[in-house]
Amino acid sequence: MLDLSTQIDASEWLKKGNILIHPNEGVWGIGCDALNKKSVSRIYQLKKRPLDKSFIILCNNINTLNKFLMPLSKEELNFIDEMDQEPVTFLYKYNPAYIPNHLKNKSGKLAIRVSTHYHINALLKTFNKPITSTSANISGKKISSNIDEIIKEFDFEDVAFYNKPLGHLNKPTPIIDLHTKEIIRP
Repeated sequence: MLDLSTQIDASEWLKKGNILIHPNEGVWGIGCDALNKKSVSRIYQLKKRPLDKSFIILCNNINTLNKFLMPLSKEELNFIDEMDQEPVTFLYKYNPAYIPNHLKNKSGKLAIRVSTHYHINALLKTFNKPITSTSANISGKKISSNIDEIIKEFDFEDVAFYNKPLGHLNKPTPIIDLHTKEIIRP
């Protein structure tokens, strides 16, 4: 598997429509250009993931996704600000008129995380587009923290490894529905 050590190399890899094994705040992820339908489909195929299960969208700033989202209330913006010290994934209502069809789902919401991981944030700034992210495992199987196992599982020509350390969490980030404040995943 190709080993990429800079955000420039990782960004160029993603721009070609390829797939990237990458660190997150808590677990290893697998991701791609969120706006590239073919790449998103490839991740579903690699993970053997049911098509009705959507992915988290990573961005370095929520403003980069404003056109895809329904307007946020002042209360919602304040809630996001209160939570910005820790990595949290929020469910946002998306604007069906602007969201690409391959990102639409039955819930009408996108799972979005403004990454607090230094190297992922640097990659997102360089790439200048959102990326999808999901745990780097076959759907239904246990999430592995062993990068060698993950690389072996996803050793395909169109998959590379962004060789940076994991963040400080020892589990996936919490998911909170921004509108209901319901904790979906603690």
